[in-house]
Amino acid sequence: MGRDSRQRILEHLKKTGQASVAELSRTLALTPVTIRHHLEGLRAEGLVGKPVARRKSGPGRPEMIYRSTPAADIQMPRNYGELCGCLLENLRSASGGQNLEAVLVAVGSELGKRESVPSGSNQLRFIKHYLEDRGYFPSATQVEGRLRLELANCPYLEVARAAPALCHFDRALLEGLFGRPVEMGGRIVLNEPVCTFEVAD
Repeated sequence: MGRDSRQRILEHLKKTGQASVAELSRTLALTPVTIRHHLEGLRAEGLVGKPVARRKSGPGRPEMIYRSTPAADIQMPRNYGELCGCLLENLRSASGGQNLEAVLVAVGSELGKRESVPSGSNQLRFIKHYLEDRGYFPSATQVEGRLRLELANCPYLEVARAAPALCHFDRALLEGLFGRPVEMGGRIVLNEPVCTFEVAD
Protein backbone atom coordinates (compact mmCIF):
# COMPACT_ATOMS: atom_id res chain seq x y z
CA MET A 1 0.00 0.00 0.00
CA GLY A 2 2.84 2.39 0.88
CA ARG A 3 4.56 1.77 -2.43
CA ASP A 4 1.29 2.40 -4.28
CA SER A 5 0.81 5.70 -2.41
CA ARG A 6 4.35 6.79 -3.25
CA GLN A 7 3.75 5.99 -6.90
CA ARG A 8 0.57 8.07 -6.87
CA ILE A 9 2.48 10.98 -5.33
CA LEU A 10 5.18 10.76 -7.99
CA GLU A 11 2.62 10.58 -10.80
CA HIS A 12 0.76 13.61 -9.42
CA LEU A 13 4.00 15.61 -9.19
CA LYS A 14 4.82 14.60 -12.75
CA LYS A 15 1.40 15.72 -14.01
CA THR A 16 1.29 19.03 -12.13
CA GLY A 17 4.98 19.91 -11.97
CA GLN A 18 4.78 20.72 -8.27
CA ALA A 19 2.48 20.38 -5.29
CA SER A 20 2.26 21.13 -1.59
CA VAL A 21 1.46 18.64 1.15
CA ALA A 22 -2.06 20.08 1.39
CA GLU A 23 -2.63 19.75 -2.36
CA LEU A 24 -1.36 16.18 -2.40
CA SER A 25 -3.51 15.36 0.63
CA ARG A 26 -6.68 16.68 -1.02
CA THR A 27 -6.03 15.12 -4.41
CA LEU A 28 -4.92 11.69 -3.20
CA ALA A 29 -7.24 11.44 -0.18
CA LEU A 30 -4.35 10.77 2.20
CA THR A 31 -3.66 12.51 5.49
CA PRO A 32 -0.98 15.23 5.57
CA VAL A 33 1.03 13.08 7.99
CA THR A 34 0.98 10.20 5.52
CA ILE A 35 1.95 12.50 2.65
CA ARG A 36 4.89 13.92 4.61
CA HIS A 37 6.05 10.42 5.53
CA HIS A 38 6.02 9.31 1.89
CA LEU A 39 7.68 12.52 0.70
CA GLU A 40 10.54 11.99 3.12
CA GLY A 41 10.95 8.43 1.83
CA LEU A 42 10.92 9.66 -1.77
CA ARG A 43 13.46 12.36 -0.92
CA ALA A 44 15.73 9.75 0.66
CA GLU A 45 15.53 7.74 -2.58
CA GLY A 46 16.39 10.84 -4.63
CA LEU A 47 13.02 10.82 -6.42
CA VAL A 48 11.72 14.07 -4.90
CA GLY A 49 13.81 17.21 -4.42
CA LYS A 50 14.18 19.47 -1.42
CA PRO A 51 10.99 21.49 -0.84
CA VAL A 52 11.01 25.16 -1.78
CA ALA A 53 8.88 27.98 -0.43
CA ARG A 54 5.92 29.29 -2.43
CA ARG A 55 4.51 32.58 -1.23
CA LYS A 56 0.81 32.78 -0.57
CA SER A 57 -1.31 35.64 -1.83
CA GLY A 58 -2.52 36.36 1.73
CA PRO A 59 -0.84 36.53 5.12
CA GLY A 60 0.92 33.59 6.74
CA ARG A 61 4.02 31.57 6.25
CA PRO A 62 5.00 30.51 2.74
CA GLU A 63 3.80 27.08 1.65
CA MET A 64 6.41 24.43 0.92
CA ILE A 65 6.11 22.76 -2.46
CA TYR A 66 7.69 19.58 -3.82
CA ARG A 67 8.86 18.55 -7.27
CA SER A 68 9.97 15.19 -8.60
CA THR A 69 13.57 14.83 -9.76
CA PRO A 70 14.74 13.47 -13.14
CA ALA A 71 15.53 10.19 -11.33
CA ALA A 72 11.76 9.70 -10.88
CA ASP A 73 11.24 9.39 -14.64
CA ILE A 74 12.12 5.69 -14.49
CA GLN A 75 9.17 5.20 -12.11
CA MET A 76 6.64 6.55 -14.61
CA PRO A 77 4.39 4.23 -16.66
CA ARG A 78 5.93 2.75 -19.78
CA ASN A 79 4.41 1.27 -22.93
CA TYR A 80 7.36 -0.37 -24.62
CA GLY A 81 5.38 -3.53 -25.32
CA GLU A 82 2.91 -1.85 -27.66
CA LEU A 83 5.66 0.11 -29.40
CA CYS A 84 7.81 -2.98 -29.96
CA GLY A 85 4.78 -4.94 -31.13
CA CYS A 86 3.93 -2.25 -33.70
CA LEU A 87 7.54 -2.07 -34.91
CA LEU A 88 7.76 -5.84 -35.33
CA GLU A 89 4.40 -5.99 -37.09
CA ASN A 90 5.49 -3.21 -39.45
CA LEU A 91 8.77 -4.97 -40.16
CA ARG A 92 6.98 -8.25 -40.80
CA SER A 93 4.50 -6.58 -43.18
CA ALA A 94 7.18 -4.65 -45.03
CA SER A 95 9.25 -7.77 -45.65
CA GLY A 96 6.36 -10.14 -46.23
CA GLY A 97 7.44 -11.93 -43.06
CA GLN A 98 10.55 -13.29 -44.76
CA ASN A 99 13.19 -11.21 -43.02
CA LEU A 100 11.78 -10.74 -39.51
CA GLU A 101 13.48 -13.81 -38.04
CA ALA A 102 16.77 -12.96 -39.78
CA VAL A 103 16.70 -9.42 -38.37
CA LEU A 104 15.96 -10.68 -34.85
CA VAL A 105 18.75 -13.23 -35.07
CA ALA A 106 21.21 -10.60 -36.25
CA VAL A 107 20.22 -8.17 -33.49
CA GLY A 108 20.36 -10.81 -30.75
CA SER A 109 23.72 -12.12 -31.93
CA GLU A 110 25.22 -8.65 -32.12
CA LEU A 111 23.98 -7.79 -28.63
CA GLY A 112 25.48 -10.96 -27.16
CA LYS A 113 28.81 -10.47 -28.91
CA ARG A 114 29.13 -6.97 -27.46
CA GLU A 115 29.69 -8.40 -24.00
CA SER A 116 33.16 -9.25 -22.76
CA VAL A 117 32.21 -12.71 -21.54
CA PRO A 118 34.98 -14.44 -19.58
CA SER A 119 36.02 -17.94 -20.53
CA GLY A 120 36.31 -21.01 -18.36
CA SER A 121 34.43 -21.50 -15.12
CA ASN A 122 33.37 -17.85 -14.89
CA GLN A 123 31.53 -17.86 -18.22
CA LEU A 124 28.29 -19.41 -17.00
CA ARG A 125 28.25 -17.27 -13.85
CA PHE A 126 28.65 -14.13 -15.96
CA ILE A 127 25.91 -15.13 -18.42
CA LYS A 128 23.45 -16.07 -15.66
CA HIS A 129 24.06 -12.69 -14.01
CA TYR A 130 23.57 -10.95 -17.38
CA LEU A 131 20.24 -12.73 -17.92
CA GLU A 132 19.10 -12.17 -14.32
CA ASP A 133 19.66 -8.42 -14.70
CA ARG A 134 17.37 -8.47 -17.73
CA GLY A 135 14.53 -10.33 -16.02
CA TYR A 136 14.91 -13.79 -17.55
CA PHE A 137 15.27 -15.64 -14.18
CA PRO A 138 17.79 -18.21 -15.52
CA SER A 139 18.88 -21.56 -14.11
CA ALA A 140 21.34 -24.05 -15.57
CA THR A 141 21.80 -27.82 -15.32
CA GLN A 142 23.83 -30.48 -17.09
CA VAL A 143 21.66 -32.87 -19.12
CA GLU A 144 23.40 -35.80 -20.79
CA GLY A 145 26.67 -33.88 -20.85
CA ARG A 146 25.19 -30.72 -22.34
CA LEU A 147 24.41 -27.45 -20.64
CA ARG A 148 20.66 -26.88 -20.40
CA LEU A 149 19.54 -23.34 -19.68
CA GLU A 150 16.02 -22.63 -18.43
CA LEU A 151 14.54 -19.14 -18.47
CA ALA A 152 11.58 -18.91 -16.08
CA ASN A 153 10.42 -15.52 -17.35
CA CYS A 154 10.01 -13.91 -20.75
CA PRO A 155 10.61 -10.18 -20.13
CA TYR A 156 8.65 -9.24 -23.27
CA LEU A 157 5.99 -11.95 -23.26
CA GLU A 158 3.14 -9.83 -24.67
CA VAL A 159 5.27 -8.84 -27.67
CA ALA A 160 6.48 -12.42 -28.20
CA ARG A 161 2.89 -13.69 -28.22
CA ALA A 162 2.12 -11.27 -31.03
CA ALA A 163 5.37 -12.09 -32.85
CA PRO A 164 6.71 -15.55 -31.82
CA ALA A 165 9.74 -15.05 -34.07
CA LEU A 166 11.07 -12.88 -31.23
CA CYS A 167 12.12 -16.11 -29.49
CA HIS A 168 14.90 -16.40 -32.08
CA PHE A 169 16.33 -13.19 -30.65
CA ASP A 170 16.86 -15.01 -27.34
CA ARG A 171 18.52 -17.97 -29.04
CA ALA A 172 20.84 -15.69 -31.01
CA LEU A 173 21.60 -13.64 -27.89
CA LEU A 174 22.68 -16.80 -26.08
CA GLU A 175 24.78 -17.90 -29.04
CA GLY A 176 26.48 -14.50 -29.01
CA LEU A 177 27.15 -14.77 -25.27
CA PHE A 178 28.36 -18.38 -25.28
CA GLY A 179 30.15 -18.16 -28.62
CA ARG A 180 28.74 -21.48 -29.79
CA PRO A 181 25.48 -22.90 -31.21
CA VAL A 182 22.37 -23.00 -29.04
CA GLU A 183 19.28 -25.13 -29.67
CA MET A 184 15.87 -23.83 -28.63
CA GLY A 185 13.40 -26.19 -26.94
CA GLY A 186 10.26 -25.34 -24.97
CA ARG A 187 8.96 -21.79 -25.03
CA ILE A 188 6.82 -19.85 -22.57
CA VAL A 189 5.10 -18.18 -25.51
CA LEU A 190 3.82 -21.64 -26.50
CA ASN A 191 2.46 -22.19 -22.98
CA GLU A 192 5.47 -24.15 -21.70
CA PRO A 193 6.40 -23.38 -18.07
CA VAL A 194 9.91 -22.22 -19.06
CA CYS A 195 11.97 -21.45 -22.14
CA THR A 196 14.67 -24.08 -22.59
CA PHE A 197 17.94 -23.89 -24.51
CA GLU A 198 20.73 -26.41 -24.92
CA VAL A 199 24.23 -25.10 -25.47
CA ALA A 200 26.55 -27.06 -27.72
CA ASP A 201 29.81 -28.38 -26.26
